[in-house]
Amino acid sequence: MTNIHIVNHTHWDREWYFTSMDCIVLSDQLFTDVLEELKRQPNATFVLDGQLSILDDYLELYPEKLPEIKELVAKGQLFIGPWYTQTDAFFASGESILRNAMVGVFESKKYGEHLPIGYLPDTFGFNAQMPTILNEAGFDNIIFWRGIDLGEHVQSPYFKWKSLSGENKLYAVNFPQGYGAQQQLEPTKSYVEGRLDKGIDFIKSYADETDILIPTGNDQLGIISSLEEKIEKINEIGKYNYQTSTYQEFMRLVRQKDLEEYQGEFRAPVFARVHKTIGSVRMDLKREIFRLENKLTLEIEPMLVIAKELGIVLSNRLVMKAWKKLFECQAHDSLAGCVSDSVAQDIAHRLKEVSEICDSIENLVLKRISEGLQLTDQQFLILNTSATPFKGKKVVKLISKGNQIEVLGHESSVISMDYVPSRQNIMEETPAGNRFIEEPGYYILQVEVACSFDGLGYQVFDFVEQTSVDLPEMNPWTTLTKGKYSLSFEKGQLVFSDGKQTIQNFLTVIEDSNAGDTYDYSPIPNDHPFALTFDSCKGTEDTLVLEGKLELPYTLEERIKGQSTTNFAYQLTLRLTEQGEVLGALSFENTVLNHRVRIKTKLSQPIEKVVSAIQFGYLEKTNRSMTDWEQKYSEMPVNIEPFEKQVIAYSPEEALVFYTEQSKEYEYIDDSLYVTVLATTDSLGKPDLMYRPGRASGDTTKKGHIMMDTPLAQMENQLIDFTFSIRLESADISENTLVTWKTEKEQPSISYQLQDLNYFVYRIDNKIQSRIQPLVLSEQTYTQFSLTLEEGLSVSAIHHAYYTEGTVIRFVNATKEARSLDPEKLFAGYGYTRINALEEEVEDTKMISCYGLASYLLTK
Repeated sequence: MTNIHIVNHTHWDREWYFTSMDCIVLSDQLFTDVLEELKRQPNATFVLDGQLSILDDYLELYPEKLPEIKELVAKGQLFIGPWYTQTDAFFASGESILRNAMVGVFESKKYGEHLPIGYLPDTFGFNAQMPTILNEAGFDNIIFWRGIDLGEHVQSPYFKWKSLSGENKLYAVNFPQGYGAQQQLEPTKSYVEGRLDKGIDFIKSYADETDILIPTGNDQLGIISSLEEKIEKINEIGKYNYQTSTYQEFMRLVRQKDLEEYQGEFRAPVFARVHKTIGSVRMDLKREIFRLENKLTLEIEPMLVIAKELGIVLSNRLVMKAWKKLFECQAHDSLAGCVSDSVAQDIAHRLKEVSEICDSIENLVLKRISEGLQLTDQQFLILNTSATPFKGKKVVKLISKGNQIEVLGHESSVISMDYVPSRQNIMEETPAGNRFIEEPGYYILQVEVACSFDGLGYQVFDFVEQTSVDLPEMNPWTTLTKGKYSLSFEKGQLVFSDGKQTIQNFLTVIEDSNAGDTYDYSPIPNDHPFALTFDSCKGTEDTLVLEGKLELPYTLEERIKGQSTTNFAYQLTLRLTEQGEVLGALSFENTVLNHRVRIKTKLSQPIEKVVSAIQFGYLEKTNRSMTDWEQKYSEMPVNIEPFEKQVIAYSPEEALVFYTEQSKEYEYIDDSLYVTVLATTDSLGKPDLMYRPGRASGDTTKKGHIMMDTPLAQMENQLIDFTFSIRLESADISENTLVTWKTEKEQPSISYQLQDLNYFVYRIDNKIQSRIQPLVLSEQTYTQFSLTLEEGLSVSAIHHAYYTEGTVIRFVNATKEARSLDPEKLFAGYGYTRINALEEEVEDTKMISCYGLASYLLTK
């Protein structure tokens, strides 16, 4: 007899085509019904979708129900957490996914024990490092739906999932038919024989399991009342043994099985769509999300570690508040962007709030340190938030009466300037009263400064203002040369040479149609992409500025008819380094609808494979055939793939390394690598797309639903400034070098100048008041600690501990070789304990596995 384990749950999208406020209204009665039914039926259980945020929202309405909820959690009837929100698993960074679990578990403590399962029932596929991430968060299992290909990835939906290292493993349970295939469990012959039994037959056709898991529930669906009674009646009709169960009980059975193993990602659109091209929709929101996850992990958290050591103590809850708001924007629908415009506006507002928290923390900390050091307006502070030594250039913002400065003892150059003219009749407050003065004009300068740091800490720099001079004028100029490298503009093409070979048409910008929706890019039939050619090139010996404009179709209708009526102007700024790195910035005003823009870079030979940086590792991929894809897949399994900041295309002899923090989507075709800048669309969901035939995603063509326009997803008239870098190297480039380059590119520039010409360069400068006991600092150069790591290792995070006093530091080994760690040498002067991300002590092997993590708690 086959035992069918029924688990009652709800899948609670916090927002989708409806808003999070809509959901709070819906939760008022539905969640109250859940609590009442659980009290009425003491054997009943219910899973609250694996995300804690929806329970927090409900408790804002009913704080008096906290004791009742805690009791149901303690009795094992109500299952909460472990995530804060249902995270996206491809386009959120590794640290973001990990923090989502960390904060979810931490915040679950106020209710009781969290669901001990990495439960993600509706995420659009899963990166290959989920075993590493979940193990680090204290989980050894996962329940999921999308992305699996039974028969190719594994035979059974119950298996072991290995990380890239093979050392991290998860007991994995898949829903082949999704979380909502059996919604209401009607005890009728037509339902049981026509749907329920057939669903089990489908699963058994892949693996003849003696125990099978079936979730019952669906989107925004409440608890099923009298579930045991309904299952008794179903057993009188059906051919299987149906029984109430829990995810924990079923996972206990899975642990007893002899399981096959799988290593890799889940991104196959076989049983369900994974929306392989969703990585470029609503790029304005995505880019801000990417920026803020970098801001939190690379700047704010380590800055607060420095601040606390100096005597500036800010609550860890400030950072947690920012993370929570960011997690709300990284739920699978929200980060994907497959939402209504009303929801997109909500997301944008939350991102604004995250940005304000981060900026204000940075403003306060930097001003406190600068005041403690009693800096003058001819000095500035640079904060280094890397725990490892740094040598290179950082960009600082300075206010100066002249447009040129000299940073004493350091090479520096002004890279941009804005002039603020003088103002008359400006009130100045003095001890003798107010007076009116002429406020002098000044320049806001961006200055590149060569500097070096031993590790986590700060330095004070002195500068002198120089007589204002004009910046070098841009003149007709076509070639940049740095050592053996050259980049030139010849006959409308960019030509790159590394001294050994020359690549014609090395870098271009490609524009094409997008007839898709907020779920998927899809072209029009017989589309003819436009190459955005350049009409002029001007510059200096350090910079080329290429400009062009082209008449493009404004709408899809025009494109189909072959009409072009809209002027599309664009500019590409390029620099070349001594190492042969091309630094680029593409800028334009988006004046065209329903289109896609991509950067195209070219190798001298066809690309054989691509290796992309992913969460805490690197993953190799080659293109798959699209022949007869309709026979197997629910959408075209296009070779458009995600990456995490760095993607490397390999020909037999070359490796082209592309880096950007503003996109996470690439494709390769023949000898060219394409990275998406944006893809705009007009609709939440459309049916019958070229890349996705059949029904519309997003419910828009269901009975009683409507098509939903998304004019904000067109990003019309938005100014786009897309920065990137490219390096061409030999094909034998090592992972160690790739890790080093990626780490160098990630280093932020954080600076502050204590001045009184403009209090709004830093937004809350004029409202940061002196404390009763002001900070007094004497060291012009300060290093909190400096870590020298083996090649291939880097620091993934530095933050205050959540559960105790101390500092958490996490290392990542993004290479295929295991590395040794010597904590006694690394952490000299500190007490240390090897922990996981939940700050639970684990065995210290003095090693970090390939593509692995190692976290430590440091104490004084």
